[in-house]
Amino acid sequence: MMMHGGGEMDILNMIAQSVAIAGFFAGAFSYIVLKPLNQSIEGLRTIVSELKDELRYSEQRRHELQERVAKVEASAASAHHRIDRLDNVVGGATK
Repeated sequence: MMMHGGGEMDILNMIAQSVAIAGFFAGAFSYIVLKPLNQSIEGLRTIVSELKDELRYSEQRRHELQERVAKVEASAASAHHRIDRLDNVVGGATK
C-alpha cells in the first residue's frame, strides 16, 4: 500500500509540474505574442479613427467648395446676362 500511495503522489507531482509549465508557457505566449499584437491593433484602431475624422472633414470641405462653385457659376451667368444686355443697349444705340 505504501508504494501505491507514493505512486499517486508522483502522478500528482507530475500533473502539478505540467500545469505549472503550461501556465508559464501561456504567460510567456501572452506577453511575447498577444501583448504586442494587442498594441498593434490599438494603434491601427487609432489610425482608422483619425482617417475617418479626416475623411469627414474632407467631405465637409468638398461640400462647401461645391456650394461656392455653384454660387460663382450663378454669379458668372448673371454677369454674362448683364454684359449681353449692355452690349445690346450700346450696340443698339450705335446702329
